[in-house]
Amino acid sequence: MSPNIDSWNLNHLRLRLEPVTRSQGVDRRRRRGSPVQGKFIAGPVDVVWLLQARRLGVTALLVGLALWHIKGLRRTDTFIVSNVMLQEWDIEPDAKRRALRALERAGLVKIERRSKRSPQVTLVVRNGTPAAPCVPVQAATD
Repeated sequence: MSPNIDSWNLNHLRLRLEPVTRSQGVDRRRRRGSPVQGKFIAGPVDVVWLLQARRLGVTALLVGLALWHIKGLRRTDTFIVSNVMLQEWDIEPDAKRRALRALERAGLVKIERRSKRSPQVTLVVRNGTPAAPCVPVQAATD
């Protein structure tokens, strides 16, 4: 049975000229900005340590850089690493856990697990010793 040609209205097939709205997501043409702004990594940073962390993957390197950042803030080699701290670096809790485990297997950190609490991490530099203490540099006065 063929449709009745008299009942066809070509206006039903026309496209609407209403503006197309984008989804609430990000504009796909722009690069996403870094979530870490106004932050720094206090030196000296052991480059050999970073190169070893890089061999473990990008996430392990990023977690390693975050650890060096926290070390500079705390001015100690041993500190607690919470999910909230690494959330600023755009690192998810599962990725943090895997990266810390990889860094520990490589001998770059020592981890003290504290049941359901955030782990306590110690940075280990070169021949198994903790990293040198971070001492602030004083400006020379004449």
